[in-house]
Amino acid sequence: MRTTFPTLTKSIAVAVMLFSAAAVAHAGQIQASLSAREAYVGAPVMLYLEVADSSSHDQPQIASVSGLDIKASGTPSRSSQTTIINGRRTDRTSTTYTWQVIPRQEGTFEIPPIRVEVDGQVEQTRPLRFAATKSETGDLLFAEVTGQQKQIYVGQPLPLTLNMWVKPYHDREYDITLSEENMWQLISQGTNWGVFGERLEELAEKNQRPGGVEVLREDSNGDSRSYYQYKIEATIYPKRPGQIDVGDLQIVVDYPTKLEKGRDPFGSMFEDDFFGGRFPFADRGFSPFNRNTLTIAASRPVVASAEVAPIDVTAIPMAGRPADYRGTVGHYQIVTHAVPTSVKAGDPITLHIGIRGDGPMDLVQAPPLASLPQLTADFKVANEPLAGIVEGDTKLFTTTIRPRRAGITEIPAIPLSYFDPTTEKFVTVESTPIAIEVAEAERLALESIVGAPHDNSTPGTAAAAEPRKFDPAIYSGSDAIVSTSKASQWLWIAAAMLPALIVGGAWFSRRRMNSDNSASSPSHHQTQKAIHLAHNPAEIGSALASYIGQRFNHGNHPTARTFTRSEVTAQLRAAGQTELAARVEALLIQCEQAAYGASGNQTTDGLKSEATAIMSELSRAKLGGTDRSAAVRVGYRQAIAVACIVLAALAIGIPTGLHLAKQTPLTENMATNVEPQSHDSAMLASLSDSQKATLLEEANAAYQRGMTSGTEDAATANEAFSQAAAKYQQLVDSGIRNSDLYVNLANAYVQAGSPGRAIANYERALQLNPYHGQAFQNLKLTQSGLHPEATSAMAASSGWQQTLTHWTSNVSPILGVVLAAAAWSTLCIAVVGGMFVPSAMWRWATIPATCVLLVGVTLANVHRFTETHRVQAIVAAPTVALRDAPGDNFPENPSHTVTEGESLEVLKANGPWLQVQTPTGSIGWISQPQVELLDT
Repeated sequence: MRTTFPTLTKSIAVAVMLFSAAAVAHAGQIQASLSAREAYVGAPVMLYLEVADSSSHDQPQIASVSGLDIKASGTPSRSSQTTIINGRRTDRTSTTYTWQVIPRQEGTFEIPPIRVEVDGQVEQTRPLRFAATKSETGDLLFAEVTGQQKQIYVGQPLPLTLNMWVKPYHDREYDITLSEENMWQLISQGTNWGVFGERLEELAEKNQRPGGVEVLREDSNGDSRSYYQYKIEATIYPKRPGQIDVGDLQIVVDYPTKLEKGRDPFGSMFEDDFFGGRFPFADRGFSPFNRNTLTIAASRPVVASAEVAPIDVTAIPMAGRPADYRGTVGHYQIVTHAVPTSVKAGDPITLHIGIRGDGPMDLVQAPPLASLPQLTADFKVANEPLAGIVEGDTKLFTTTIRPRRAGITEIPAIPLSYFDPTTEKFVTVESTPIAIEVAEAERLALESIVGAPHDNSTPGTAAAAEPRKFDPAIYSGSDAIVSTSKASQWLWIAAAMLPALIVGGAWFSRRRMNSDNSASSPSHHQTQKAIHLAHNPAEIGSALASYIGQRFNHGNHPTARTFTRSEVTAQLRAAGQTELAARVEALLIQCEQAAYGASGNQTTDGLKSEATAIMSELSRAKLGGTDRSAAVRVGYRQAIAVACIVLAALAIGIPTGLHLAKQTPLTENMATNVEPQSHDSAMLASLSDSQKATLLEEANAAYQRGMTSGTEDAATANEAFSQAAAKYQQLVDSGIRNSDLYVNLANAYVQAGSPGRAIANYERALQLNPYHGQAFQNLKLTQSGLHPEATSAMAASSGWQQTLTHWTSNVSPILGVVLAAAAWSTLCIAVVGGMFVPSAMWRWATIPATCVLLVGVTLANVHRFTETHRVQAIVAAPTVALRDAPGDNFPENPSHTVTEGESLEVLKANGPWLQVQTPTGSIGWISQPQVELLDT
């Protein structure tokens, strides 16, 4: 069949059209439309936006239009459609968004284009226009707002009443008049209730509505007509002088114009059942059963704007206004309560302020505490507005104040000023002063937190050592915010084993150098040197024979003994070296002849040359023996030294590694999980490096402010230290595990008067770095300062373990590490030096180095061996009585009491409760917020 050119062209055109149609069908499209082009004021018009055939698109946004209320209506609807025409299948999916548009005034409105990003491209709709007209209300609906006063002050409560009159609808065909309940249900959702909306929401939550009564009212012609009257009451508090503002109040009623019967298969059974002409609505059908009922066939919106009675709002006078006045109008009382009432200077006191009155409690502001000189003279007060909680006619405020110094005896009365609209005067009321006790600040007692002297001199003597003091230094470098992996702590083991590996490597290298076939072995060189320096032929033969004997394991040193000619030649022949044995025998015979004065064929120099040549042959020959003189000989002193090195490596490296390796979460050893302490870790874990650096800088700055604050203002110092601790804690909660950061946090807690939390963080620092000198020192000093009686009792005890613990508690493990490292290096050098350069000096040097090494290892590890209690938690509260069972409803056991900073072993957990054991063996339950859990 032959295809003509026009036919081919037509086919191509059809294919292009089909291809284009397919492309358009699969491209994302948007289209907007309105349910009507004409509307009544207050009656909603529906706006639809359809997004078709898109794989992805943004949420569409509608721009606001003056005079229109535009609200989203429900969730978007999604649909899919498949059509097949002439065998071609077309799939179409769409998403439709719906908005309710309510015109609030007459006029023509334009909804601007809607822009939506569809499949990566921005699409927009055409603008939509519609007109809104006002439906004539006639005498069908009236609304009016009235108030009880004609003149009020700004902020004064004003009760208002919305009166609404609706003319009952009467259907002449069915001779039915709708009830007041029916007419209330006809109020449109487009109604804007203004300031009365909150009251209607309260009624709706209780399944209630305003009740209507039938009354007579004059219509616009002055004739009395029957109306349903509804009253809605609300109280407002004017915020500005002038006329009252009731909001955009507009009432819309879908007033019926025609009723008709509904279709019901059971209608014949209830044909005459109209409930006496009065019946309740059921979804705009007037029967709960919808059987042969009447429904609204047609309606029109009736809109009424409420008339507001003139009420003047007067501004609060300026004359006589107190300095602490904050706009409160009405009648009020103020009370205060503080917890605790016995504190140290700088410690926080929680101050509760309660204000009760008859005004708008949500608008009542707290007294300006930071501006009250009678309060700020003795207390540090935060200069920030307080947020309150309204409970009925009372508003509660909570803040924190800090006494600046010791000796303060009371929190002064807090004034509250308000304007009394009845007397038109300002009134100031005051709370009752609160008695408190303020002791010396914990920070001021840091100078007394000292350790025992570094020696055992008698106190009071001239030889007594200067006691150690608390080290308040912090780490400000970027290294403090870099996590230290526990796995990296195994480098302690590698560093501890390094000297032993060096000694082993040196010994192996020396032994390899002294192997049988090595021409560079020490015995080979020594024999060649002996031959070179020989004064007579006898010495040449003796050196050669001795070397050959050693090669066959017959000696320990090149000059230990002289082997006979027959012995060495026999060994050579036995080893299969017949020619070499003949040359050696000939040389030895010549040396013997020369030694006894017999004539020989060679001179002494010739004999040396021959002996040297034989030595070269011997170095290349495989004799099958082992040259013990070439092997490294380790004497008993060197053996002891090597053993000490290995033991030291095990004592320092292995315990450190095991100490880190055994650090498993507490929950692995418990039947139930411990509830984690909440610090918003999910949010903090997302901190960037720059944010962490900023937090560290801010924390360090706050800490330095606390350090430089004068002792006369302990509140400022304590607040600065608390801020520093909070920021350090944020860094820790973000996931940073760093011993220096823990020390910073612990130092801040000590300075802020929280020694229990400080001890816990010193312990965490030592978990990561057991030889952190500052952490160890400050931990011991904080413990001794917190429990001086326990330290004194330990010092006075006679038991060897208590005495050893007391003595070593004043020696930092880092001192032992330094001593052990120095002795270790010396011992390693001595052993290696003795291998390559034999000398008595090396052997004797190992004795003092070994002694110092053992002392250093003891000092570095004695604190581990003297621990009799496994520390898993630290008490963070001042005093806590353990309970016999988990729960607040179980009584506390006064005989089992723990104090702040005391270490506990966690046995098991039950929700937020932990069963713990004290060092004395007491067992009980304690709530988790009262302790700091360690990562052990």
